[in-house]
Amino acid sequence: MLSMKYAIQNLHLRAMNSRWVRKMSLHINSNAQKHRLAVLGSKWRAWIALSCALMIMPVEAATVTKPTEAQIAQVFNQYYGQKLMFFKPVEVPQEVERIHKSLVAELDQWVKLDLLTRKNSRFLAEKMMYGEPRMVSVGGFQYDLNPDNPWVSQQGFFYGRPKLKEVFTVSPPSEIAAEIVCEVYLSWYVVDQPDWINKIDIKQYRLLKRASESFKQPFEKRIYLVFTENRWKLWTTKGEQKLF
Repeated sequence: MLSMKYAIQNLHLRAMNSRWVRKMSLHINSNAQKHRLAVLGSKWRAWIALSCALMIMPVEAATVTKPTEAQIAQVFNQYYGQKLMFFKPVEVPQEVERIHKSLVAELDQWVKLDLLTRKNSRFLAEKMMYGEPRMVSVGGFQYDLNPDNPWVSQQGFFYGRPKLKEVFTVSPPSEIAAEIVCEVYLSWYVVDQPDWINKIDIKQYRLLKRASESFKQPFEKRIYLVFTENRWKLWTTKGEQKLF
């Protein structure tokens, strides 16, 4: 009877131990699962945050509408339309010997248009004498810009200013280097051309020839605008945008 009693107690203890082991196993597994869920949740939160950050860029650009033709015309006139254009065919001041007749004739055409001044001068020039170079006094002309002519500045001769003719395409706004930018493809021509242009043979000067023909055959250009301070401006972050 005693041995039977011990056997029953032993079975009971083993049953209790088995239940305790199962409970501990379930507790351990539950903690591991919680840890895995926590790690997974952290990863998902990180992915969601990254996705939101990436979505901000196109969303910001998408909220800005591309500029209208009136806005483009305003920007063009502000940055280009008031810019005077100058042509400088020769470097002045300079002194030329009388014997260089072709150069004298070329410079004299600008004198006749009152764009250059000319006065007699004497200056030293290098000449070969007795088999060796020597500085001798020679007669010639000194040419310079005419300061009394309103078409003349230190940059040369005024020949017009740009004017917008047509807007071909405007790209949707996009974000570049944290700035909202769009590309504008347009054409322009030269206005306010002075009368002196009609008094020379412009075929010899391609720049003047193109300027004179620009209304019928306008220049084409791509410019870039940036949206800042709640309006469109010329994008100058990458440097000056020149028409030529």
